[in-house]
Formats: sequence, C-alpha cells, structure tokens
Amino acid sequence: MVRKQLQGMIFVAPALLFLLAFGIFPIIYSAHLSLYRVELLGRTWVGLENYKTILGPGPFWDAIRTSTKYLCGFLFLNLLLSYSIALGLYGWGPRIVTTFQTFYYVPVLLSPIVTIAAWRWFYRYEGGGLNRILAMFSLPPVMWLGSPLTAVWAISFMIFASAFGAAVLLYSASLGQLNTELLDAARIDGANGLQVVWHIMTPLTQPMRLYLTILSVLGAVQIWERIYFFTGGGPIGSTRSVTFEIFHTAFNVKKFGVASSMTTVAILVTLAFAWLIMRKLRLQVG
Repeated sequence: MVRKQLQGMIFVAPALLFLLAFGIFPIIYSAHLSLYRVELLGRTWVGLENYKTILGPGPFWDAIRTSTKYLCGFLFLNLLLSYSIALGLYGWGPRIVTTFQTFYYVPVLLSPIVTIAAWRWFYRYEGGGLNRILAMFSLPPVMWLGSPLTAVWAISFMIFASAFGAAVLLYSASLGQLNTELLDAARIDGANGLQVVWHIMTPLTQPMRLYLTILSVLGAVQIWERIYFFTGGGPIGSTRSVTFEIFHTAFNVKKFGVASSMTTVAILVTLAFAWLIMRKLRLQVG
C-alpha cells in the first residue's frame, strides 16, 4: 500500500512542482511585493499604501468596469447564442453534428494574431467588412474601434466569435448526456418543443452553464493580448481590462508594487466568484 502511494506521488510530483513554481509561488510573491514600493535600485516597505492607491478613484476601477462589460458580453453570447446553436444541433445525425461542430471549433484553433488581423479589417472604418454591409443598407459607417461606446463590445464579440466553438461543444456534450426517457415522457404528456427545452433541457444543463460562467469570469479578467494588439487599450483607455491595466502599471508606469496589489485584488475577487459559483453548482448537483 505504501509503495503504491509512493509511486503515485512520484508520478504527481512533476505536475505538483510545476504548479508550485509557476502558480502558487508567483501569487504569494506578488502578494508580498504589493506591500513595497518597488524601484530600480531596491524596494521600500509601504504596508497597505498600494492598496489605498488602487482602491481610491483611478484607472483600476475603470479597468474593473471594463472587465465587467467584457463579462456581460461573454455571458450573454456564451450562455444564449452558444446554447441556442447546441440546441439546434441536438437530435441531428452524428455526421451532421460532427461536421458543424468541427466547423464551429476551427476558429478556436487559429492563432490569436491571425484572428486579430482578420477582425481589424472587418472593423476598419474605411473599406471594412462590417461597414460595407452597412453601406448595402444605405447606413453610415461606424468607427467600431474608435469610439469608447462600441470598442468594448466589438472586442467582446470578436473574442466570442473566436472561442464560441468550445462552448458549443461543451453544451452539445451536456445535451448528449440527457436522459431521453424524460424528454419522451414530457412529449407524451403533451409538452411542446419550447416547453421541453425550457422546463427540462435547460435546468438539466445548468451545471455546464455554471462551468461556462466560471470560464467567462476568468476570460474577462485575463483578456490581454487581443486588447494589446487590437486597440492598445484605447480609445481613451476604454478597452483596458484588469490584466491589461496590471501590465500597463508594471511595465509602462514602472510601479511594480501597485501592479502587484492589483494582481492580488484581482485574484481574490476571481476566487470569490469561482467559489460562489462552485458552491451553487454543488448544491444543485447534490
């Protein structure tokens, strides 16, 4: 018995060391660094001064509001459109379902730089694909990336279009595990298609919906490279997420202590959201 446990620990040790070195240790060190004012030649203890700085009026709250907008966009698109597509595929033959799932999943496999280049052309003010569509209906062109009112939602839709295939696959897998006897019994009792979807299929896929909510929260906080290459945080800083603001504060403003405090707060808030969602998931499954 002891030998088997030792063998198991040996197999787990590389992954555990990797997690400790690149996951746990950076979080602890970042929390430690947030208590200092870090300069080129050293650091000075400031206690909670960095937290007072970021929690007061400033760019960190703007980044939180922007990340909340991203989250709302992700939740609406992932929980509604992806679920609707998965419902549309439900019940078809395996070849048709596999073909469409593959088609939807292809954008997930593309490099972010490739998708960014394509979407920058699509959103371009002069000659862009979306404004060409508007011109077909005699509508004026829109500066999709040049206005704070539209830039956040344009990026949200771009990210959704690049990754929604994964949500469709997860929803399809969840729908495929439903007990068909429940669906048949509901139809025998006179339930129409909409009632079956709303009262049976939707509640039974709630665990997957909560899981995708956690992924949406993580995505809204962590989005960085698409903002960096797409808008650079503009216009007027309106597209900066929390992670982008941390990057800007650390490497452009050179305030590593303040950036570390932002990181610590972002991690704590994200963990709190994940804990609440997982708690609700355990209660529903239980």
